[in-house]
Amino acid sequence: MTQQVEALLTEHFRYTPLSLIDDIINTVNTIVYRAIEAIENGLFSIPPEKLGYSPEPESSRDNILPDADHPDSKDEIENGVHQLETLLEATVDKTFDKFEIYTLRNILTVPQELAPWMRLGHYE
Repeated sequence: MTQQVEALLTEHFRYTPLSLIDDIINTVNTIVYRAIEAIENGLFSIPPEKLGYSPEPESSRDNILPDADHPDSKDEIENGVHQLETLLEATVDKTFDKFEIYTLRNILTVPQELAPWMRLGHYE
C-alpha cells in the first residue's frame, strides 16, 4: 500500500486501515482470554471426582480442607488451561496474520492507477 492510498483511506475512514485490523485482533484476543478464564473457573468448580480422580478414603479427609483432597487436580487444570491458552494464542496469531494480509491487499485498498483520480466528498 502506497502512502497516497493509505492517506486517502485514512482520511476517508478517519483512522488508519491497520488500526482497524489491530482493533479486530485485540477484540478477538480479549474474547479468547475471557473464554479461557471461564473454562478455568468452570473446571475448578467441578468436584475432582467428576473429573476422573478417585475419591479419597474417609480416614484421609479428617481435618483437611476440601480443596486439599486432590492437590494434583489443581495443578493439572492450571497446566491444561495454560496449554489450551498457548494453543489458542498461536492459532489466533497465525490466522489473523493471514486475515491482516488479505484485508490490506484486497479490501482496504484502492488500485494504484485510481488513487490520483479519487476525490472525497468533502472536497467537492
